[in-house]
Amino acid sequence: MKKLAGVVLLAGLVVGGLGQAFPVKASAAEVVHKTIVVEKGKTYDGKGKHFKAGSELGDGSQREDQKAIFKVEDGATLQNVVLDAPAADGVHTYGNVSIKNVVWTDIGEDALTVKKEGNVTIDGGSAKNGDDKVFQINHPSTFTVKNFTADNAGKFIRQNGGTTFNVKVYIDKCTITNMKEAIFRTDSKTSSVTMTNTKYSHVGKKWMGVKHITEKSNQEF
Repeated sequence: MKKLAGVVLLAGLVVGGLGQAFPVKASAAEVVHKTIVVEKGKTYDGKGKHFKAGSELGDGSQREDQKAIFKVEDGATLQNVVLDAPAADGVHTYGNVSIKNVVWTDIGEDALTVKKEGNVTIDGGSAKNGDDKVFQINHPSTFTVKNFTADNAGKFIRQNGGTTFNVKVYIDKCTITNMKEAIFRTDSKTSSVTMTNTKYSHVGKKWMGVKHITEKSNQEF
């Protein structure tokens, strides 16, 4: 690991003061033909390595039957990886999961989908260029995103359409730009969002369907 002028250089990622990770000069991406499983309680540290989906997983379009490049099981951590196009259906989480400094250079179908109830924390990283969602929540969850940068997508976070289960969303120290619809969209009357210390611009209606909103120390620019 090298440190230069307050910026940590970590095998292909630049991690700034707020923890956001951005890819530097891309190395050749490993083509993934079968979903990589991060088993229960384990940590997968990619050390900045790039990955992209083989045709067996999907083409990164909005086709709904695509598979994940990474499946992260309960109690597991995925960190320091870069997902390049095609990213298929990105990352699937199952339970209490930690995602650290993961970069999506092209979102694909969705960057990350919550596939099983749990507490999901995303700390650091970035995602850009998606036709629809960045993050998709399909089960009751506490969903925390901090120190993250997102640009150019339909929505930053979407609870599965038509569902009424409870989701608690926490957004802190993020930069969110160019969302066509909203930062968070839900059809549930019980779901909530708390956003703090976050910069945002051009995010559509900001909140769609959200009945419980707490905001503090945010900046629109």
